[in-house]
Amino acid sequence: MTRVHQLAGVAGSAVSEATSAAYYASIAQAEESGDGTVRHRLRPEVGDGTIEVTSLRSGFDIVRYDVAFAGGHQVGFRFPGDHFELEHCVDGRMHIREAGAGAGDLRARSVALSPRGAIDGVVAHGDGERYRAVSVTGTWSGLESYLGGLGAGALPPTGPESVARDRYLGRSAALRPVAGPLEEIFLHRRSSPGRLLFMESRLVAALAALVDGLSAGASPDDASPAGARGRAEPSLADHETAALRRVPGLLWRERHAPPTLADLARASSMSVRRLTTGFRALYGTSVMEYHRRRCLDRAAALLVETDWPVSRIAHEVGYASAGNFGYAFRRDRGTSPARFRQAHS
Repeated sequence: MTRVHQLAGVAGSAVSEATSAAYYASIAQAEESGDGTVRHRLRPEVGDGTIEVTSLRSGFDIVRYDVAFAGGHQVGFRFPGDHFELEHCVDGRMHIREAGAGAGDLRARSVALSPRGAIDGVVAHGDGERYRAVSVTGTWSGLESYLGGLGAGALPPTGPESVARDRYLGRSAALRPVAGPLEEIFLHRRSSPGRLLFMESRLVAALAALVDGLSAGASPDDASPAGARGRAEPSLADHETAALRRVPGLLWRERHAPPTLADLARASSMSVRRLTTGFRALYGTSVMEYHRRRCLDRAAALLVETDWPVSRIAHEVGYASAGNFGYAFRRDRGTSPARFRQAHS
């Protein structure tokens, strides 16, 4: 039986500190660093990867997840109404089950916002499934104080409970702009004198996007779990879900000569329509958009983590030429690969 770990208490409280410390000690070895980050490296019997926690002077913690748990992993939580958490799933999937919101999957490219009220539930990771995400934790009262100090005025209301539940399960299109600055935090790996200042600047950008999203009020996307199309998600059999989860791997392995949708459908024993609608229901985006994002996210990580020339990175992520890669990267990130590398060095 999979052990359920427990977290509780408002961020920064004695209860929160104690339960978090016990959780990390039970699954990982802590590695102190000189840049203000504690890296919790998973023990081999638990899985592979790290959970990195960086405390900012503003009272928020930045938590970066890059983990794959062996045998599955469950974490129970019970947080009071002042607990604030904003999480962006960069890649992978995490299942959420909460007493008031119900159940759902936080998938790649989605953003979850904790409701302004007590929450009680469990998050779960599948056996061996890689989960990459970045989370901002703190308190709602601390957020109000922080935004007030920036001259942003009072935090807008979070809206009806039904909307807050959908946002918590990552179903809100209004929060998608928050993903960009949070992803920059996830990708920024090099130590530098300005590292914490950079992370604080990206936090401000994420909070600005959050304020704009909350100010816009409930949109049709917020009101419907089906997302922008407003249609119910198709019911998928277990074997279909398993087949669809193999699609990203097939595309990545064949990235230099990507298979067509018809090829993927045949490999998955599905019709093209069933493949495309099922994939969107599972991952929240189209097959090719998901693959494009994965390739460009991998390229961004390589630009930060290596000194490889741009032409080598372009080939590594499946582009036929550095020129095509540069054009795609500029459209996606708003800057050239060289300038992106310089900004994150």
